[in-house]
Amino acid sequence: MNHDRHAQACIDAALDWYIELREAHAEDPRRQRWQAWLDASDTHRQAWQRVQALQQRLSGDDGKLLLSAWRSSPPATSRRAFVGKLCLLLGGVGGIAYSGQQLAWPNLDADLRTATGEQRRLTLGEQLTLDANTATALDIQAQRHGTLIALLRGEVMVDTRQTVPAFTQVRSGRALIQADQARFAVRALDDQPTRISVYRGQVGVVLADGEHRVTAGQQLLLTNHHLERRPLPLASDAWTRGLLISEGMPLGEFVQELDRYRPGILRCDPRIAQLRISGSFDLLQPEQVLATLGQVLPVQVRYRSRYWATLEPA
Repeated sequence: MNHDRHAQACIDAALDWYIELREAHAEDPRRQRWQAWLDASDTHRQAWQRVQALQQRLSGDDGKLLLSAWRSSPPATSRRAFVGKLCLLLGGVGGIAYSGQQLAWPNLDADLRTATGEQRRLTLGEQLTLDANTATALDIQAQRHGTLIALLRGEVMVDTRQTVPAFTQVRSGRALIQADQARFAVRALDDQPTRISVYRGQVGVVLADGEHRVTAGQQLLLTNHHLERRPLPLASDAWTRGLLISEGMPLGEFVQELDRYRPGILRCDPRIAQLRISGSFDLLQPEQVLATLGQVLPVQVRYRSRYWATLEPA
């Protein structure tokens, strides 16, 4: 386990160095520090060789575009979040993908994976159905007393009708969610609280401080230091039907949600971020949704490339 964590840290550092060196001139002292890091261990050199596959893909116009987007991102946009988005956008170049707060090799052994914009359903007998949302990876393990699901990234809806003493467990970060007969969703996205939403029955959420019960109609938001209980938003499970249903949602929040289903970079100009949008939108046709926004709101979409779009005032 310690070896795996060290390898992940080396990959993380190699990606940091890659971005640093893209901006460093020949005499930049950062190049000497990078060389010292590279020579420090074989693991560093192996991590750098993997990142070179990413370098090959970034040598073209798309790579220049993405790096330009990173430089122009707001200060609140972390380098790690950008690298994660970049790796997912380029399809896991050289085997690199983003998972939670660390960079990892892709989940080749994951039992259920979806690409950006893809949704899949998995039925396990008559007792358990899983809906995996866009850019999601799950590991599924049959146990003596039920099923254990590891949410590696993304969002999953769990519909379990296990018979006691069997139960279904979902592990995400520091939380272990347990249920026997319930319908609930777990969402773990970069730089956002883990979200546990219960639509039928109840679940137990086991944390370091004990177990918290969440019943139908409730939602639990978890960060490293905070726990917040809220009522379920309107139609928050509509994604399982390929829909995004909003009632007065701020446009900035709407665009952030739509961005999850569209390969590339989608931004919303701050001048229009507080406009409100209501309606039912097809998540599997994000470009059509963007075109529709221009018909119902005073906004327009400006494309810098097929990957990079910005919603701006009309």
